[in-house]
Amino acid sequence: MAFACFGFDSCSVRGNLRANMKEIFYYFVLFVLSSLLTFSAISQEMKVGIVDMNRVFGEYHKTKETEKEIEKKRNTARKEVSERDNELKEKIKELKDLEREVADPVSSREVRAASQKRAQIIANEARTMRDEVLDFARKREMQLMEMSKRKRGVILEEIQLAVSKHSKKEEYDLVFDKSARGTKGISFLLYSKDARDFSSKVILELNGE
Repeated sequence: MAFACFGFDSCSVRGNLRANMKEIFYYFVLFVLSSLLTFSAISQEMKVGIVDMNRVFGEYHKTKETEKEIEKKRNTARKEVSERDNELKEKIKELKDLEREVADPVSSREVRAASQKRAQIIANEARTMRDEVLDFARKREMQLMEMSKRKRGVILEEIQLAVSKHSKKEEYDLVFDKSARGTKGISFLLYSKDARDFSSKVILELNGE
């Protein structure tokens, strides 16, 4: 479509507009090319490493030793709870025997009255023992959880230190944890080359192999 000029000023304005648009487009192209080249250069210079923290944690010998230690203590706690529970069962058995004596029509009034009085005492003792057993079990579980949390924190600090030392030694600019997950369970790292994963090296260093 041809433009018709109505006077000198009209043609001059349109000519200047076309020139300005060409100049703007030229600078825009230069900016895009410059950005692409800069990003490409940075990508090539940046050294990125990958580590699987879950794997390193699971294969670290101290993790396995700690798990065995905690499991041993948990078994001891179960045994202690079981012993207290057996004492409670004996108390309940005694209570049932007394209740049968109270309900026995052959027994004299004095015997039934004495059995009922004794049954009330045993019932109170049984309730107290039950509360003690439950409280003991809760405390033992809380102690084991706290111990596990504390030892896990120490192990993670040692792993992070090992990862940091290895990263500095190999001069990595960035290191990603491939086992990390977002709030919806989706991995933060969707793809990486196996060659960049140095998990095995960290495991060997931690285990002194």
